Amino acid sequence: MSEVRCLNCLKRFTVHSQVKEASCPHCKTKYRISWPTPNQAKVRGLA
Repeated sequence: MSEVRCLNCLKRFTVHSQVKEASCPHCKTKYRISWPTPNQAKVRGLA
């Protein structure tokens, strides 16, 4: 698991390992997620 920052509301949220898409639980914005390293997630853009 890793944390990423929502680009819409700027709050952090947890994403589970190796998921390709995740939604911010605060504002419901959906993002594409990439994994540069096995334990570091990165928001790539809107899904």
